[in-house]
Amino acid sequence: MTVKAPRSLYRHSGIMLLRATTCDPDLKLPAWPAGVLDSDAESWSHWLADLWDITEFRDAVTISTPDLARQLGQILNVEGPTARQLHRIVLSVAAYLLRWQGRATPFGLFAGVALSRIDPDGSVRWSDRQSIQTSPDAHWLAAVIDRLDHDPALLEQLPVMVNNASFLRGDRIVTPGQPSSIAPNELAPLEVSVRATGPVRAAMAKTRRPIRYSDLVVGLSAEFPTATEARIRALLGELLASHVLLTSLWPPMTSTDPLGHVLVQLEGAGSGELPSVLAIERELRSVHAELAPRRHSAIDPRLPERMKAVADTAGQPLVVTSGLDIDIAVPGTVLREAEIAATTLVRLTPFPFGQPAWKAYHARFLDRFGVGAVVPLRNLVQDAGLGVPAGYLGSGRKQGPAPFTPRDETLLGLVQTAIMAGNDEIELTEATIASLTVGDTAEMLIPPATELSFQIHAESTEHIKRGDFQIAVIAAPRTSSSMIGRFAGLLAPSDRDQLAKTLASRPTATPDAVLAQLSFPPRGRRSENVIRVPELLPRLISLSEHRAPADDLISLDDLAVTADARQIRLVSQSTGQTVEPVVLHALEASVQTPPLARFLAEIATARSAVYGPFNWGAAGQLPYLPQLRHGRTILSAARWLVTATDLPAATVAATVWDEAFAAWRHRFGVPSAVVMCHSDLRLPIDLDQPVHRELLRARLDRGGRIELREAPTVNDHGWCGGRPHELVVQLHADPPPPNRSTPERSVRAVPIDAGHLPGRSSWLAVHVHGHQDRQDEILTDHLSKLFDDWDSGPPMWWFRRYRDLAKPEADRYLRLYISTPGPGQHSQAAARLNGWANRLRASGLVPHIDLTTYHPETGRYGFGAAMAAAEAVFAADSIAAVAQIHTSIRSNVERQALTVAGLVDLTISFDGSMAGGMRRLIDELPHEHVTLDQRLRDTAMSLADPSDDWAALRSIPGGERVLDTWRQRRAALTEYRHQLTAAKDAPPVLRSLLHMHHVRTLGVDPKQETIGRRLTRSVALRWAATS
Repeated sequence: MTVKAPRSLYRHSGIMLLRATTCDPDLKLPAWPAGVLDSDAESWSHWLADLWDITEFRDAVTISTPDLARQLGQILNVEGPTARQLHRIVLSVAAYLLRWQGRATPFGLFAGVALSRIDPDGSVRWSDRQSIQTSPDAHWLAAVIDRLDHDPALLEQLPVMVNNASFLRGDRIVTPGQPSSIAPNELAPLEVSVRATGPVRAAMAKTRRPIRYSDLVVGLSAEFPTATEARIRALLGELLASHVLLTSLWPPMTSTDPLGHVLVQLEGAGSGELPSVLAIERELRSVHAELAPRRHSAIDPRLPERMKAVADTAGQPLVVTSGLDIDIAVPGTVLREAEIAATTLVRLTPFPFGQPAWKAYHARFLDRFGVGAVVPLRNLVQDAGLGVPAGYLGSGRKQGPAPFTPRDETLLGLVQTAIMAGNDEIELTEATIASLTVGDTAEMLIPPATELSFQIHAESTEHIKRGDFQIAVIAAPRTSSSMIGRFAGLLAPSDRDQLAKTLASRPTATPDAVLAQLSFPPRGRRSENVIRVPELLPRLISLSEHRAPADDLISLDDLAVTADARQIRLVSQSTGQTVEPVVLHALEASVQTPPLARFLAEIATARSAVYGPFNWGAAGQLPYLPQLRHGRTILSAARWLVTATDLPAATVAATVWDEAFAAWRHRFGVPSAVVMCHSDLRLPIDLDQPVHRELLRARLDRGGRIELREAPTVNDHGWCGGRPHELVVQLHADPPPPNRSTPERSVRAVPIDAGHLPGRSSWLAVHVHGHQDRQDEILTDHLSKLFDDWDSGPPMWWFRRYRDLAKPEADRYLRLYISTPGPGQHSQAAARLNGWANRLRASGLVPHIDLTTYHPETGRYGFGAAMAAAEAVFAADSIAAVAQIHTSIRSNVERQALTVAGLVDLTISFDGSMAGGMRRLIDELPHEHVTLDQRLRDTAMSLADPSDDWAALRSIPGGERVLDTWRQRRAALTEYRHQLTAAKDAPPVLRSLLHMHHVRTLGVDPKQETIGRRLTRSVALRWAATS
C-alpha cells in the first residue's frame, strides 16, 4: 500500500542567507607534514613559517586571536623552540586552519555572510573582496563604561533608571546578576539582591523613567532629610554596582553601534565641560572613527593597543564580522526541498504539543488560575506565582527523566535493522514517518515560522537544475530564535528594509497577535558580540536595559499571561491583544539567556510542536547512528561517539594510541573525512592525517567524549567552487496557523493573592485522597453525613474530580469546597471535616486529606457577583451530579446516557429557553467523528429527550429526584446568566459548565467526554429536526 505524502507545511519567505568560508579552495597552502609532530620538529616549524607567510590566514588569525599570533611570531623568531611549545602552537594553528578551510560559521575574517537569491538557472560568482564590520568587544566596552560610571563629575549629569527586571522578594530587591568585569568568560550570577529599605524603594520609584543622577540625589535628600548626602550617594553607588539602577551609558542590545551610543550619551551629559573625561572621550572618538565599515586591510594594526590603553582587558578588544562580495542564486527546487525538510522535522518531533516542561507549566496554570485567567507577568514568574518552568535557571522544579516511548522503540529497531543489513543509511518512507509520528498531527499546533540551515550537495549548478542534488540539514534553530537577524547590520539599507518587512509579516501562533522584538543582555558578557540586532519589528520588549518609554515599547507591567485548554499566551493588559515576542538572534537559551527572557521568548510557541534537529531519543546514546535520509534531504548525518574509555589513557605513546584508534575506526567503519563536534566546536578533520588525530586526542582528553559526523566530500561542494557553505532560509507556515484560541476580550488581571488560604477564609478547600473506584461510594453514601447537624444549617459546598492527565501514575482524588463565610464557620468546618475524614479512614476508604488553597477561576467564570453566582451553580450542579450517580447505580442505567441528559438540561436552563439551548449545543459543541455504541446512543437519545417534561427520565427509579435537583440548578443558572449579562464583556462559560458537569459525574476522561459531546449534540440535532 502506498502512503501519500502530505503537503508541505511551510513556504519560503524570500529571505536566504549564505554563510561561507573566506578561504579560496584554489589558494595554495603548505601540505601537512607526513612526520609525527613530536618527532619531526623541523618539518612542522617549516610548515608554520610557510603558512604564516599567507597574508589572508595571518590577518584572520591576528584579528581573531592576537595572543596566538604574537606567540607564533615569537616561535618563528626563536631557534629551536621546545617540543612542548611547538606541539601547542601547531595544534592551535592547525585548528584555525581547518576552521578556515572547512567551517562556514561566520567568525572574524575566517567566514562571512551574504544574501542569496532565487533563480531557476542557478549561478555562482565568488569574489575575494569582502567588507567587514568592526565593533568593540563587549568586555572591553563594559570596562570603558564601568570606568566612566565611576567618574563623579560625569555621573552627576547622566540619566539613570531602574532595571525593569528587578522585583521584591521578602525584604530584598532582586535583580538579574551582571557578568564579571574581570573574567570575560565567566557567566553572570543568576541574581543579586539588596535590602528593600525605604530609600531603596524610593530610588526605584523615582527612576521608572530616566532622571538625571544629581536630580535623584536631590529628590531622595528631600524625602529622607535625616539621611546625609554622603549616605544617599553611597546607597545609589550600591544600586548602580548591582545594576538595580542603570546609567544611560549602557547601550541596549538593539544598538549595533554601541561605542557610538556611549559617545552620544557623553555629549548629552556635557562631557566637553568635564575635564576628567576629556582625554578618554577624545580617544574613544578616535577609536570610533577607525571602526567605520571598511576593507579589512585598512584596519590600523595599532588600534587594539590604543584601545587597551583606554581599558586594558584580556583578549582582542575588536570584534570583526565579514560580509562576502558574492552573487549566488539557487533554483526554487532547492527551496522546495528545504520546505519539505522542515515539514518532516515537525512531523517527526517527539513533542507535538510542546516541551514536557511547558506542558506541565500550562497544566499548573490552568489548575491554579483556571481557563481565561489573566495573570500579570511579574506576579506569575515570582515564587508566589508559578515561578518559571521546570529546568529553567532558578526554577524550583527539575525536569524528570525522559520516558522510553514507542517512538524510541521504533527508532532503535530501525538502527539495528540497518546495521544488521550492512546499510549505512536509513531511508525514511511515508510509512516509516507515520510509525514515528507521535500523537494526532491534525491536533498539532504548527510553529508559525522557522529557519533551516543546510548545505547543498551537488557537483555543479547544472546538476542542481536537473534535480541531481541533496540538501544536508546543518541546523534547525529554535522557533524562538534566528540565525539571520544578527547580520542585519551588514546588509545594504534596501536589503535590511526587506528583512524587516519579511520579519514583520511572519505568521503568528495566534492570528492577529502583535509581534514584538525581544531585547535583553546575555549572562555572558562576550555573548553581546553576537546578539546585537537593530530594531526590525514595529514593537519592542526590553529587559534590563536603559530605555526611555516610547510608543513602540511594550512595558513589562503591561504584560500578562492567560491560557485556554490549547495554548498559553502573553497578552497586553491595556489592549487585550496577544503579544508574541521574537528573538532575532541565536543565543543559547538554557544557560546564556536570563530566565525571564527565555520565558518570554518561548511562551508564544510553548504548546506548538517542538521544531529542531532530528531527535534520536533513546537511540541518541548509541555509539553509531547511520545517516537518516528522506527523499533528497539528509536529515541527520552518520554519527559516531568516541569516549576516553574506548581508547588508551592519555599518557601512552602516540603510536600506541594511534594503533588503538585505527582499530576503533575499523570496528565502526569510520571514514577519514569527519566533523569533530565537542560543545560549540565543529571542526572538519581528516582522520588519515596524524596532526588531525592529535587534535581529536587533545579534545578527547579534555572532554572525555567526542562526536564525529560524516563530512561532505569535495565533490559535494562542487556547485559552489568547492567552498564549504551553509544556506539559512526563513520559512513561514502555509497556511498560517488557524485561530484555535479563545477570542480576545477586555483584560482584567487576577491578583496574585486572590486565593483563599486555609485557616481563616470564606472557603475551606480539601483534597480527599483514596482509590478512584471508591469516589462514587464516598459521594453517594458518605458525603451527605459531613453536612448533618451544622449549627447554622448545611453550608454551600461543591466538588470536582481531579486527575493529572500528564501523570497517569499520580493520585486521582476529590476536590471538595465548603463555604465558610460567617465568623467561626471556617474552624467549625475544619473540625467537622476532621471527624468525617477519620471515620472514612477507619472504614478503609480514605488514607488522608489535604487542606489547600482555593483559587476562584475568575478568568473562566467572571469576577465579583458573577463568580459568586457561578459558585452557586457549582453547588447546585454537584448536588445534581450526586443524584445522577446514585440514580445510575440504583436503576442500572448507563451513567454516560444520564450525563448527556444532564448536559442538555444544563444548557437549556442556562440559555433560558429550550430552542435557544438546543441551538447553543449545535453551534457551540464541535462536530466530532467518533464511533458510538448503538445501545448507549439509544439510551442517551431517550433519557435526554425533554419531551413531556422529561417523561423517559421520570420513568426510571430515582428520575424524579434527579429532576428536582435540576430545577434547583435551573434557578442558580438563571441568576448566573443575569450576572453575566450585567457584567461587561463576560467570558463564554457554557463549554466550561458542560465540562465540569461531565467531570463531576464521570471523571476526567477526554475520550468519554468526546463521546458525551457527540451524543449531546446529536440529541440537539434530532430535537431541531423534529420540532
